[in-house]
Amino acid sequence: MPSCSWSNTFAPFSLQKACLCLAFSALVLLPASTVIGGQPQEVPPTIEVLSPENWEILVPKGKEVDAIYGDFVLRNAHFTAVIAQPIESRNANMTVRNVGGCLIDLTANHHPGDQLSAWYPGRRKQTFRNPQHTTSSDGRVSLTMEAAGSETLPACSIQWSLGPQDHSLQLTTTWKNTSEKDLTFSLEDDVRADGGKEEMLKSPDGEAAVFTIHDTYWEQAYGWRSPGYRIRSNSNARESVLVYESESQKSVTLTPGESFTHARSIFVARDLVELRAVMDHSIRAEAGQPAMFSSPQVESWGPEVRVLDASGKSVEVGKLKFRQGDEFAGSRRLERRPVSHLPLKPGTWEMTYTYAGKDYGSQPLVISEESSSGQQSVIELKFSEFQPGKAIISIVDGDNKPIPAKVEFLGRGETAKPNFGPESAEYLVGNLAYTASGRVETILQQGQYDLIISHGPEYDAEFTRVQIESGKTAELKVVLKRVVNTEGWVSADFHSHSSPSGDNTSSQLGRVLNLAAEHIEFAPCTEHNRVSSYSDHIAFLGLSQHLATVSGMELTGSPLPLNHQNVFPMIHRPRTQDGGGPTTDASPETQMERIVAWDDHSEKLIQQNHPDLGWLFYDKNGDQQPDEGYSRSFPLMNVMEVHPIDPILNLQPMYSYDGKVVGNQTIFNWLQLLNQGYRIYGVVNTDSHYNFHGSGGLRLWLKSLTDEPGSISSDEMRDVARSGKIVMSNGPFLDVHFSGPLNSSLPSIPGEDFSARDGRVRASIRVESPNWIEIDTVFVLVNGRRRDDLVFTAESHPEYFAKGSVKFSQTLDFEIKEDSHLIVVAGHRTATLGDVAGPFWGTQHPAAVTNPVFVDVNDGMFTSSKDTLDAKLPVKFIAPK
Repeated sequence: MPSCSWSNTFAPFSLQKACLCLAFSALVLLPASTVIGGQPQEVPPTIEVLSPENWEILVPKGKEVDAIYGDFVLRNAHFTAVIAQPIESRNANMTVRNVGGCLIDLTANHHPGDQLSAWYPGRRKQTFRNPQHTTSSDGRVSLTMEAAGSETLPACSIQWSLGPQDHSLQLTTTWKNTSEKDLTFSLEDDVRADGGKEEMLKSPDGEAAVFTIHDTYWEQAYGWRSPGYRIRSNSNARESVLVYESESQKSVTLTPGESFTHARSIFVARDLVELRAVMDHSIRAEAGQPAMFSSPQVESWGPEVRVLDASGKSVEVGKLKFRQGDEFAGSRRLERRPVSHLPLKPGTWEMTYTYAGKDYGSQPLVISEESSSGQQSVIELKFSEFQPGKAIISIVDGDNKPIPAKVEFLGRGETAKPNFGPESAEYLVGNLAYTASGRVETILQQGQYDLIISHGPEYDAEFTRVQIESGKTAELKVVLKRVVNTEGWVSADFHSHSSPSGDNTSSQLGRVLNLAAEHIEFAPCTEHNRVSSYSDHIAFLGLSQHLATVSGMELTGSPLPLNHQNVFPMIHRPRTQDGGGPTTDASPETQMERIVAWDDHSEKLIQQNHPDLGWLFYDKNGDQQPDEGYSRSFPLMNVMEVHPIDPILNLQPMYSYDGKVVGNQTIFNWLQLLNQGYRIYGVVNTDSHYNFHGSGGLRLWLKSLTDEPGSISSDEMRDVARSGKIVMSNGPFLDVHFSGPLNSSLPSIPGEDFSARDGRVRASIRVESPNWIEIDTVFVLVNGRRRDDLVFTAESHPEYFAKGSVKFSQTLDFEIKEDSHLIVVAGHRTATLGDVAGPFWGTQHPAAVTNPVFVDVNDGMFTSSKDTLDAKLPVKFIAPK
């Protein structure tokens, strides 16, 4: 487990972990260049096929690595690249598809951290096959593949290559017209590199000599160059299209039998300033000009710069931003390094220091010829506006044991709210600090901060304040008491995502931190279209006694958003395509049948995700006319997502947002389905994709034989969920038992059946919540309908409601006249979850809903009411124009 001081620094922990792994790998296999006896010794570059035997040595590191066995690694002293094996089924992830022959991973060896999704040669117009790799007499390695021509496209071969000291991976494409007519085409590629607009900086749209991408937080920069051509680019948050044009040539026309060759290169470096230096270095070498930097080690190029705070102490957090005149030249994160080499060209630079989202002034930096070449001593830059102190916060439970937690920092008065990192980050996300160890240690600008410290809704939150003084450490110990009694139940979230899903860029380690800090005790790993696992992260963070998991996936097909199913447990086959999981199908029925059959028909929980229940059950062709729906899937799904949950407090057939009808109200439609005889149990999950207040806003409580997360059985969780022993909630805990007053058998809990021959029912209801969640309403739904005698509010029955953690505890006796499913609801009609839950989840009204108990009053088979609750059964929702 990492030490506490590492666990809450500004540096991404996965990067620290990657550096340790790379250091270990270097002990096993020397990189293409190493130092022996004080002199750099060249070792030839390598090209190898990834296998179990060489994986740990060769595979690059980074949040976006998508390599699997069978892919090709090209590696030299400076960088490591992965080219996907050219087979039809090769997908990097759900949204980066058909990558055979493409560059899918690329990272600088001295600062590993792949942030590239894919570079597609020729903009995905052709399919490459027949890979051949060679090593030339001068040590250059090459990987060649081919694509057949047609009447509309020329035949095409691509060659990826690098030499011993190359700072770039070269791509050379040769086209040949194999048709009997002239063919005209553009020289173009496209690139996938995903990230938020604040951290993933791409060259402005337009024409330039080079195209660059720089992830300023996760720190990896890429540059494209094609000698003799300008690059016209057009980018969005995901894709960049690159078109190569010369002054005389906007496109290429080939006559029959004619060929044409085009070369371009991709460079990689730690950040934009280093990237520009590397590209300049290569251009000088091509032109036969002397190098600006003599060292072969890129990380030692340029003068050493040390950042000082107002007191003259070295600063090891935040970043420097560089500008020369009107030109923004990039930024450099300090990452616990008091001194950083900056390979800047000679001249005067404006250096701005920023930390936690705030700038603390600018200083001029004059780079001379001597300092640029690294011959000058350390340059110190002092930023007098930055007056930091340190906060050390220890979080323990009522037994004085450290626990995972979430800490929110809010500036008071003129003190700014910090913004530590993007929503994809790990330990420091926005104004939050997440800790696995119960210790937060972070730098803050002097000032006063309000703190909200929490560990999910079974614990009281702590609302306190800390004063940060420059140069001093403020230490705080916080006790979070577990005030909600959930004995016999464990909390769960069945639906979470991170970067391997392909539709977001969040760290998976950050997702695990989110889950643990929010006191989720069981969480299957459910990435899109990939079987994956949280196990390594849990072990690394020392969370095995706090969070249980199992491998699973979300199989995400089309039509969207209907054809999405979560499933666990699944057999995880690491480093293989899709982690060994099934592929999607255009038919939701066939896709679900495929899930059932996978892993030799193993027992699984199959969850229908965020459905339009009208479309799924009553309108298969989507024409808004009732039909049989996707009926083959009905007996296969065990549970279905019914969130949002709080609309059940004031239930309507349609879901409205901002005054507009935006969809069928899922939880209302679920009640209708129950009345039609479908026993598909309800669940609510966060479906979280990012790490800023990502997990925790919705949860389940599952009946469990153990209260210790380290002892949770995933098979038991599967079986419990399949039997409906589930309470759904966004915070309040709801404990309900039903029985008949004359029935001597054990009380029934959600998901169970019992017989009440005389129609008399007794319900024992207990609602608990911490100090940040209010409750003012409890009611029982009988076959989906409210009964006036079973609605209790703080106004109508003030004696039933209390102020402590136990908000409501009553035993109710009532009668039913027909077979009925009974659901208990608790919540607050006006209050919201508020700041503890964050700006998104915090807008919800507190709500908890049990799954149904089925009561038979005829001492026979349970008979469904068929009541549609004064509304038509739903069909596919189509937004009104």
